Amino acid sequence: MDGFDDFSKKLENAGKKLFKKTKEFADTTKLSIKLKDLEIDLENLFQQAGKKAFKGEDTKEVFDEITNLQGQIESLKAEIADAKDMKICPNCKSEMPKEAVACMKCGHKFE
Repeated sequence: MDGFDDFSKKLENAGKKLFKKTKEFADTTKLSIKLKDLEIDLENLFQQAGKKAFKGEDTKEVFDEITNLQGQIESLKAEIADAKDMKICPNCKSEMPKEAVACMKCGHKFE
């Protein structure tokens, strides 16, 4: 029965890994959709700011909204990276494996 027990444990482990990957995919997909919506909102705000600036109108309120939305986008990108077991380089904003000691794109050393 040892062979059957080993097979059973391997099958159980494979099932757990598959479940984890499926959940990871679903979570990152939901977050990516939310990110895309925020990026569309940001683009619309940039257009509003451009129109207001062209007309000589006050743009402070729109610029504040842009700054706020950019912060939300950065937070969401970090959340997506974390869901994929990755991290974001603070220098160039590239995704890296959490184990990386330096950015593979720009060379920035992580603390």
